[in-house]
Amino acid sequence: MSNIPNKDGDGELDMRSILYVSANLFSGLELGDCLNRAGCRLLDVARPNSDILAWVLREQPDLLLIDVDTPSSALLESLEVVVSVSALPVVMLSRNRDGHLIQRAINAGVTSYEVGTIWQVELGVIIEAAIAGFERLQNLTQAMESARVKLAESYRIDRARSHLMMRMGIAEEEARVKLLLLARERQRRLVDVADSVLTAPLAMV
Repeated sequence: MSNIPNKDGDGELDMRSILYVSANLFSGLELGDCLNRAGCRLLDVARPNSDILAWVLREQPDLLLIDVDTPSSALLESLEVVVSVSALPVVMLSRNRDGHLIQRAINAGVTSYEVGTIWQVELGVIIEAAIAGFERLQNLTQAMESARVKLAESYRIDRARSHLMMRMGIAEEEARVKLLLLARERQRRLVDVADSVLTAPLAMV
């Protein structure tokens, strides 16, 4: 087993909290020791046919670790709901190598699909890689959303500037300066002023 302990700002061990989902009947001590060696701590064990979303919302794990022979359609559907509601990395250990099934698991929100049992894989490495990949994807998603918002705001500002040019018969630079002055006078964001310009009568500008 791999042993990758994480440290917080004070140098203390910061072990990843794990919600383990499996039908396997390991003892809590046996399972806890296995996860501890991987730099993790066991929160609890949930069965694959249980309400996994309720477990996740209650336990708030750093990672969801699923260990099954073959993930059922019901389990994959449940995971899709979990990931959409509570963003967290999901590692799935399975004994099924079917490519179509692996793709379904990834589409359902599984971060890392590994073939093997909890005792056979380099669990610490897999968990750290899954968390790093998940965080990178989250950062990329946030950056894309930020870019989308900025683009939409820029479009609204351009529309407001064109609106002023047409309604007031002024040049583009004059319209741009007028928007900036309105934002300063009203102590509002430029895009908010642009929205008000687009909806307010000309006399209100």
